[in-house]
Amino acid sequence: MVNKQLNIGIIGLGTVGSGVVETLEKKNNYFKKKYNLEINILGISAKSKNKKRAFTVKKYKWYNNPLDIIDVKNIHVIVELIAGSSGMALKIANKTLKGKKHLVTANKALLAVHGEKLSELAKKNSVNICFEAAVAGAIPIINVLENRMLSDNISNIYGILNGTCNYILSQMSEKKISFNTALKNAQNAGFAEADPYDDISGNDTAYKLVLLTNLIFSTNFKSKHVYLEGITKISNIDLEMGHKLGYTILLLGISNIKNKIIQLRVHPCMVSKNSLLAKVKNELNSVVLEGDMVGKTLLIGKGAGKKPTAASVISDIISFENYKQRKLEYKKEKNLSFIGGNINERKGKFYLRIGVLDKPGVLADITSFFKRQKISISNMFQLEKKISGYVQLIFVTHNILERQLISTIKKIEKLDKVKTKVNVIRIENSI
Repeated sequence: MVNKQLNIGIIGLGTVGSGVVETLEKKNNYFKKKYNLEINILGISAKSKNKKRAFTVKKYKWYNNPLDIIDVKNIHVIVELIAGSSGMALKIANKTLKGKKHLVTANKALLAVHGEKLSELAKKNSVNICFEAAVAGAIPIINVLENRMLSDNISNIYGILNGTCNYILSQMSEKKISFNTALKNAQNAGFAEADPYDDISGNDTAYKLVLLTNLIFSTNFKSKHVYLEGITKISNIDLEMGHKLGYTILLLGISNIKNKIIQLRVHPCMVSKNSLLAKVKNELNSVVLEGDMVGKTLLIGKGAGKKPTAASVISDIISFENYKQRKLEYKKEKNLSFIGGNINERKGKFYLRIGVLDKPGVLADITSFFKRQKISISNMFQLEKKISGYVQLIFVTHNILERQLISTIKKIEKLDKVKTKVNVIRIENSI
């Protein structure tokens, strides 16, 4: 039997792009036998041709201008693996789809910002956009949503969507090392980029959350609608106190719909050590879907690194012709309204850490504000260890509205004896 020929062009040869080339070189014979498919790389492009890579660049036709690859007539699929929500990435996506060629991408920022327009363009030209690698690495979450949960009415989606942050927090907690040391370890292990801003700021998680939310609810959210906090304010003391209180600290992306309002948020959370998510360590990701028919569905897999993401890219290359049931397009419903980036109405428990001067009366001054605002405290600690010369006070509240706490914190931070911003971590007992 003659193998089906699938010709591709690859733009972007960083960690993931190089991993795709290396895997295709290693497993092409397997794909021939398993799928009767021969994958041919007809062109490659990246910023630097001379950069040292694990494969031989000279084996492939190099294009200095990545847009020229799209003009090669017998290429079926363009694989876009460069960063950025606009610029060259957007030019590549637009030209690919207008040229009636299929697009495989791992660019979550591109899809979070331009997903709706690109989806419309793909539909107009009868081609597909495949983006399994854009969310949660090796976890086939997009495939699950498109093919396995079409009949379910999903009300919540949340989870650990960034392997870099999860690795850093796991290392800090388990090895008792600083944030900076854990970050350096993540970079050395290939789980963090040289510039880790998008990861540690929470932006990467926000892009992925937007992508999943729009896919599930047929909405048109942007990252600006997501309430966003990163992990840079998390200290070893917070992790130790969380452990003492029975919690693990995770960076979570959370999207849920209640009373016809959709809320998106990304921030550090304290979750019970008995939660399944608390067992997800290091570079692993985990996604939880809650539907009215199947209840909770938990998916776990590697979310960072060359091989896991490359595996998702290649899966999309192999199955690019499959019809996509769910589209990144906005369908306006008369009875659906939403808010984004506003969690003032969230009700729950909070962990607070405050740096104060070691002087009499400071505790009484702070608790008087809690009393006036009717904020009930379930736990309070004064730590012996100081940070930057300041005494650390820890409070854990009972359930209160977020707006109620925010107004109180603003008043507390104005006290002369309070010398730091109040570090707030939300406690998610239902996760």
